[in-house]
Amino acid sequence: MATFVNTQLIDSLAQVILALSLEEQALLVDTVQRLRSTAPQPDLQQFFDGLDALAPDPDQPTLDEISQEVKAVRHQLWAEA
Repeated sequence: MATFVNTQLIDSLAQVILALSLEEQALLVDTVQRLRSTAPQPDLQQFFDGLDALAPDPDQPTLDEISQEVKAVRHQLWAEA
């Protein structure tokens, strides 16, 4: 998956940071570290529990239907070869 990087925003932020005094830069570093340490960390178990709690997808094919589709595609590919 490609990640979009807003280079204009990064450039602008860099210019602002470089325009700060050393004292302001130190305060910025402290603030970022404090915010990073207090930011909630992703909880994978909570995520997976949420997935388990979701209602089943009524359009989800059965394993037999998936198997039949795979067989049909294989036969088609073998016929073309």
